[in-house]
Amino acid sequence: MNIGNRLKNIRVFLGLTQEQFCASIVTESFYSRVENNKNNISMKDLVEILNFHHISLYDFFLSVDVKNIKKRIIQSFLDRDSVGLKECKKLLNSSRYDSEFKLMFAILDSNTDQLSDGFKWRAQKQLLQIGKLDEDSLFNICLLIPIIDFRSSQILINYLLQFDEERRNDGLLTRLLYNALLSFLWRCHQKKDKAEMERILNFLKEKPVTSLLFLENNMVNCYEYLLKGNYTTLKDTVEILKLCGYERFVTNFEKLIPNIN
Repeated sequence: MNIGNRLKNIRVFLGLTQEQFCASIVTESFYSRVENNKNNISMKDLVEILNFHHISLYDFFLSVDVKNIKKRIIQSFLDRDSVGLKECKKLLNSSRYDSEFKLMFAILDSNTDQLSDGFKWRAQKQLLQIGKLDEDSLFNICLLIPIIDFRSSQILINYLLQFDEERRNDGLLTRLLYNALLSFLWRCHQKKDKAEMERILNFLKEKPVTSLLFLENNMVNCYEYLLKGNYTTLKDTVEILKLCGYERFVTNFEKLIPNIN
């Protein structure tokens, strides 16, 4: 096993910097050389670092490609695929990630209100790491939007609106961005903040329509119809999405549509 690569994969999966991950057990510069396979780390220091992050030696030496699993987790979450998420949880085979999966399942089941305030606070502390907008940070924001207070979610969204236009060619990053913004639109609807809804919708409607974002663009349309009270067109769009196999994405809209003959 390549120890340096394995350490890096786990650190990236946890969303930690090299300084945070080495936890002063070794110097950051030494740890950086370990990740780059320029230095060897002693078993004593390795065990101390793993213990600090509650990672067993068994988990560490499992032949699991954490990076690929993380992508599968993100993809399953975006697809609202609970079965896929459960399979990823089994692959990781560690209680270390129980909190993250608990949060993801709660979001997919629309029951985040049943999570305790203590759990939400710990999740926010763990996931809120403002920095470069990459795959990990965007995913963390997607998990945070449904559980943090509305004002904090506004701050995160304003940060997201600075997303580098040149990186929109990355399909997964773009879907993560849309997922976060759509989740925030639902928060705006719940708060009856029409001005904020209109601001986000205007931002999204300026983006190019592509086949990759068929679902997301139609969800944007649904929020626009909801904002304008155009329930007939909203109902038609919901029915189209259901016919395309997206039933699990439109359940909230269905509950809002009055009986229309």
